[in-house]
Amino acid sequence: MNAGTRRGLREGLALLSAEEDAPCEMCDEVSAFGAHATGSFVPERAPRGGLRVRRRGFSRLIRRTGGVDVLAGLGALLPGYALIVPHRHTASLGELPAGELAEALSVAWRYAGLIEKELGHATVLVEHGSSGATDGGGGSCIVHSHLHIFPLLNPAHSARFVAPGSRKSSEFADVVDTARRGENYYFCTWKRDEVYLLADPDLPSQFARRVWSETLERPHLWDWAAFPFLDHCADTARRLGGAADSPEEQQMRETLLAYGAAAAGYAERTRRFAAGSSMPQDIVAFARSHEGPLLDAGSGAGRDAAAFADAGKDVIALDACLPLLGLAPDHPRVHKVSGDVRALPLAGASMGSVWCSAVLLHLPSAQLLRALAEFHRVLRPGGVAHISVKEGEGHASLPIGADTAFLRHFFYYRIDDLVTLARQARFEVVRSWVEEEQDSSEDIQRWVKFWLRKAE
Repeated sequence: MNAGTRRGLREGLALLSAEEDAPCEMCDEVSAFGAHATGSFVPERAPRGGLRVRRRGFSRLIRRTGGVDVLAGLGALLPGYALIVPHRHTASLGELPAGELAEALSVAWRYAGLIEKELGHATVLVEHGSSGATDGGGGSCIVHSHLHIFPLLNPAHSARFVAPGSRKSSEFADVVDTARRGENYYFCTWKRDEVYLLADPDLPSQFARRVWSETLERPHLWDWAAFPFLDHCADTARRLGGAADSPEEQQMRETLLAYGAAAAGYAERTRRFAAGSSMPQDIVAFARSHEGPLLDAGSGAGRDAAAFADAGKDVIALDACLPLLGLAPDHPRVHKVSGDVRALPLAGASMGSVWCSAVLLHLPSAQLLRALAEFHRVLRPGGVAHISVKEGEGHASLPIGADTAFLRHFFYYRIDDLVTLARQARFEVVRSWVEEEQDSSEDIQRWVKFWLRKAE
């Protein structure tokens, strides 16, 4: 990809929330069991006697915004313990670009307020910032920016989180300056205009957790790995997250959890095209049909994106399931982006084409129309889109084999349904047809396929 093309792609990614160029070096605290699905294996009585083991899964993901994930924290001595984790890989919050830092702090204060409202706990915000200086003992075990929100039983206990030797400041800019000097730091705050900052701290591991456990009179339970308190973690996710979602959003969350929990197996099963599949020829023909960058909307583990790149296209591989997207192979022509097809993080008229294979089948008609409208918005005049969904009627909820306790939700469509929705999204229907082909479970399915065009 030449410099001009890369610059054009980056301009198209005007609202891009995740930078994928740098590796993300998180320790187990964030990645344990997967940030998106965790749980415990519990015995239950089988119908005909005896015991069987069932996975009782739940999601740690409370909310995803444009720039951060809000996660229920492991080691939750109280329900309400949460982490704010930026999508962009930096070693500390202070290294984030100004706009992304502002978003991270805004989300943190918003959830601090929600914890007080919903759970009745005051909060304190804490970060052990590594700033890349991993040999200096920054107190953090994660070389990736993350902010803790600790719930407190007594608001007066917030002052106990101030590390000895900290200086008081009214400007978060002091934290940014410390990070930019390449120094480790520790800071805490419980008021928007008051920050306690210690540069190059010499603090024991999990310092803030030790303080927290002491305030709760449980001084020996500070180690999250030894005492994960999964019940409190699940309660935090439930009370702060999905309970407020609409039924449609709950279905989408569960679908993404299913893909995240089964990411490795699903990626392996979809790494290659099925024998006799027409898709390789479809991809080559589609790649030749237009100019400009291509959006693979719902790219999964990247099979189609790589095929388009091999055919000479510059590709944005977009998916809402980060564990699955992370398994996509690297390719110099492919730029991986975390995003939702219903709210694309792309500038208008920035794409030459959109490829969306077996993705919109997870959306009911109103949300499918939203996605089509987004495709229309980001396409250049004359740009084309290829869409495929399963033929049929109604809705089904199915697991991914035995890989996960979570269900994927499917919505089935007929050609006439899609024609109506495509025209409502202001597309011209160039071609529509039905074709039989294997799906990811290797079952033969009837697929409704469309080529759409945005008017000049």
